Amino acid sequence: MSISHGTVTASLDKQIIRVTLKGMFNELGAKEYTNTVKKYVLQLESKPFAILINNLEMKGGTPEAYQELESYNRWLNTQNLIAKAMVIESNLHQQMIDHYSPSRKSQNTRSFLTEEEALNWLQQELCK
Repeated sequence: MSISHGTVTASLDKQIIRVTLKGMFNELGAKEYTNTVKKYVLQLESKPFAILINNLEMKGGTPEAYQELESYNRWLNTQNLIAKAMVIESNLHQQMIDHYSPSRKSQNTRSFLTEEEALNWLQQELCK
């Protein structure tokens, strides 16, 4: 029996799904993350939405976790996602996400150093 690794905290505030990821993720932890976001997307019933992901305390993931992330991003590309903001400090971590999840390239994404900057950008994108 495998144990989920990585901690996910998420909430929905109007049209913005806010997620905080902490620790090192395996496939089960990544599935917990993606299933949580999918639940909120389905609650929005096809309305436009944005995602804010705080990765400041995320340490990385296993290859299987990144496979799950790529599958999730392909699914997100079929939804009414307007924008995705990542709060991240590590260029290496950003490069790994970009490498293992090429489907993100078709998304309107930006990286920020603070949640406040990310949230401001997402709100502007949702108002366009």
